[in-house]
Amino acid sequence: MLNICTMKTKFLTLILLALWIPVSIDKFIYFKVFKNGLILQPFNDRFAQVLAYILPGLEALTVLLLLVEAFRKYGMILSLILMTVFTAYIGAALVGAWEKLPCGCGSVISGLTWKQHFLFNIFFLLISGYGVYLMQSKRSGAVGGETAEGWPA
Repeated sequence: MLNICTMKTKFLTLILLALWIPVSIDKFIYFKVFKNGLILQPFNDRFAQVLAYILPGLEALTVLLLLVEAFRKYGMILSLILMTVFTAYIGAALVGAWEKLPCGCGSVISGLTWKQHFLFNIFFLLISGYGVYLMQSKRSGAVGGETAEGWPA
């Protein structure tokens, strides 16, 4: 029987897969559009070229890690890292770090305002963080997490 922590982890994994699967597929299918969108961002073209190849790979890797239970924790961590970077970037845009900032996002996200996009990212950042927390709790609880009654921990 599944314990509550395992059920929560599986639910969070499904939510993250619902994000990362379409986002990564979109980048592969519409790679030229994605790459051109990155070139319009406020960093140099060489960096944009590198990101164009790295980001879809990292997003696809996140999906694979989340799908394989033995590597799920690493998928949660990678999701947390990606969402932290993306959210910080949007946060900087919202506080006016750049004069003009086109959105290079695809899928459903492209229809969002910057503020909505920021809130969207915060949601998935929290989901990823909670997933990492649960995976850590599950692991520490399984190995030496209990002490004998009457004995100090």
